[in-house]
Amino acid sequence: MSDMVSVIHRFAGHEFLVRRLYVIDPEFRIICDDYAVALRASEVWANDEIRSEDYQSLVRELEEEIFHYIDEARPATR
Repeated sequence: MSDMVSVIHRFAGHEFLVRRLYVIDPEFRIICDDYAVALRASEVWANDEIRSEDYQSLVRELEEEIFHYIDEARPATR
């Protein structure tokens, strides 16, 4: 579950929900794993402007997907 740590760090206010989704939803788990890989790659390629931008763009896209999952899974407040 180490890939989940980077998602929890980014979405700290939703840690419980991230943990639950990671365990029960295989698609969410894949997105989290991809997110962690993209973060590491953006760090590895930090000195290569083009690759770094590509990975950072991918990180942002995956963050949007993760947030969408979180938003959909949150209980409605009234």
